[in-house]
Amino acid sequence: MARPLSDSIALRDTSAWPGYDSITIIPRVYGRAAVAPIRYSETGTTLVLADHALHGVDAVTVDGATMDGWRWKNGADLTGHAVAFLELPEAPDTSAVVSATVRGLSGNPADIINDLYQRSDLQDFRAWCVNEGLELGGAINSRMTVRAALVFVLHQVGAVWSAGLSGFAVPFPPPSSGPLWADFGPLDLSSWSAECDLSNLTTRLTVPFDWDYAAGKAQQSVVLEATTASARHGVREAELAMPWVKTARQAVATATAWLKWRARPLWSFQFKTGVQFRDLQPGGWIKLSHPRLPVSGEAVVMDIDPGYGRGEVSITAQAPAGLTPAVTLVRQSGAFDPIRTEYTISAGGDVATITITDETGQPLPGAKVWIDDKGPITADAEAKVRFQATPGRHVLRIEADGRAAVITEIELL
Repeated sequence: MARPLSDSIALRDTSAWPGYDSITIIPRVYGRAAVAPIRYSETGTTLVLADHALHGVDAVTVDGATMDGWRWKNGADLTGHAVAFLELPEAPDTSAVVSATVRGLSGNPADIINDLYQRSDLQDFRAWCVNEGLELGGAINSRMTVRAALVFVLHQVGAVWSAGLSGFAVPFPPPSSGPLWADFGPLDLSSWSAECDLSNLTTRLTVPFDWDYAAGKAQQSVVLEATTASARHGVREAELAMPWVKTARQAVATATAWLKWRARPLWSFQFKTGVQFRDLQPGGWIKLSHPRLPVSGEAVVMDIDPGYGRGEVSITAQAPAGLTPAVTLVRQSGAFDPIRTEYTISAGGDVATITITDETGQPLPGAKVWIDDKGPITADAEAKVRFQATPGRHVLRIEADGRAAVITEIELL
């Protein structure tokens, strides 16, 4: 039997171990993530990484500097519970920021959902995640309900869920090429209403992603804009955090679908219809036509009340107004201590501009940048480097002012 959605996720904390005064959640880690190890031994050289076994540990840093000589292992704590340990050659200072990049439980969103709320009907959603290349990496290190955790995970891959939905989770908005589940004509609709809402309209979207749990911040961000919508409605900004998304490609793809839906006024329809439509489910396309409707056409079912005993079904549906706008990637940033990069490109332009700064945001003029192993190009007095904006992934190597070189990537659409 599935656990109640209002229950809290079962997370242990350090009160399970004798002698702990401060209480810290022992994290549950999915995919590849940077986590803050928890001190376990009195000497400070043994730390716990996760409240379960891990698949591996790729790197350990102390205050941003790579540490050598560490070891990790899966084992059991004093209570006999499975955990992953990190053994350090010496205890770091108590004020130091220790970070470990680990490989945890499966990062497939369907597998994460199944771990949080066991289901037997996630096969289609799992296959969709694999086909779309969707992989998450993060840690649950705070108390939350099962319902909140499901929303948090699915939100980051552009999906919605319902406990009664066939397959449990589906992408939203659904693909425009998706099937039409029902066609409602004038004789099918009664007690209908239609309302157009602009309150949540967004034309420019900032997306912080790739969260570092040790540093407590996102490592990358992108900014997308529906420029035609901005010209028509003005610039309306919003933020869509995706802390478990690890790549710019995935962040841009999910955020683009989100913005295309919300960069237009949104029509909401409510109506009653016959019991023959009782098997409709949220998340699919329907077609509405009525001579008195302000707009007709395709809409997505958002909610359905089967109305058992009443002889009628109540449906709520939504549809954006107008043509789907083009969405442009206008900025991409990556924060890498001690050098940060910020990428910008104007709509329709063919030149990308990268600004090189230090960890405080101060420009680093004279920095040298190699792009796809070609260069170096020297940053100008404003710490900017410009290059031909050919679509695809580009690898940057940056050296600045005696700092250690960093290697990062940007993806141009």
